[in-house]
Amino acid sequence: MIGIVIEDLKNFDLDSLNDSCDNKAVVFTDCELPPKEYRNLSFFTCCLAYNFNNPLVATCIKSAMSLLDMPLCNKKLMLVPQNLWIGQNVLYEELLNVYNNDNLELVATTKEQADIVESFFKRPIVVENILDIKEM
Repeated sequence: MIGIVIEDLKNFDLDSLNDSCDNKAVVFTDCELPPKEYRNLSFFTCCLAYNFNNPLVATCIKSAMSLLDMPLCNKKLMLVPQNLWIGQNVLYEELLNVYNNDNLELVATTKEQADIVESFFKRPIVVENILDIKEM
């Protein structure tokens, strides 16, 4: 089981996640849930992620900052946003704290994205499917 912390559901493809997760993902969000039913996903409020002891994946800088304070999860990852840090509304110091944090593994979905991040921060791992727990 993997937990995914999502700050803004509008910027995340829940349909693809639902189709590919096989009940192996839990979504932690404080957003209003869409009226559509997702049979393969469970939704919980973000505060419950603090008690989650499986891998947690942040989907943006803000959720990664929250993830760093969660002591129980056995692995902390951040899915590098497609727009990297543009439009994330965070300070450069916060970017450094997230992208260079030893307690947070960066996950890029393409080698090109990993190369860009590495030129500024630490090298992310490249994983095409974030739900492939064995690959991570």
